Amino acid sequence: MNSLVSAFLVGLVGVFCMLDSRLLGRLNFEQPLVGATLVGVVLGNVPMGLAVGAATELVSMGLVSVGAAVPPDMVLGSIVASAFACLTGASVETAMTIAIPIAVLGQLFGIVFRSLIAVLTHSADAAIENGNFKRATHMHIIVGTVLYSLMYFIPIFFAVYLGTDAVQAVVDLIPAWLST
Repeated sequence: MNSLVSAFLVGLVGVFCMLDSRLLGRLNFEQPLVGATLVGVVLGNVPMGLAVGAATELVSMGLVSVGAAVPPDMVLGSIVASAFACLTGASVETAMTIAIPIAVLGQLFGIVFRSLIAVLTHSADAAIENGNFKRATHMHIIVGTVLYSLMYFIPIFFAVYLGTDAVQAVVDLIPAWLST
């Protein structure tokens, strides 16, 4: 499987997992264990996907969202780390060195995205005031979902497509004391 197809499929796994709690209900696809395992299925290395998923699930078990505090996005981290491990044959430990920084980056993306998507709320409010309920529904259900999906798809796609060198460059930026 070439890197473009791999990047596209892994990006779709990320979008599917993210949509779990937003559109599908709570089917637990948004758990790092499940998302990373699905990446293993897509990339043909289920044991590695499962191992990376189990390790990132252990980290994420202690993360909770309290009030306005946003925890690191371990789903995004587990999907990228699992793809990294499956495509390069890296160890679970090595994959974990990328899972945490990617999860923190996902946390930052989430904060910025939620700030930007607030504009949709104001647009929907204006549509409701004008009696345009179809537009308000469209803004929340369609536009919001597409933007949220892109927030997951784009970083996952580029992390996988640009390959291990780009991902390794990110890992190399991590101080040694942090990764050990």
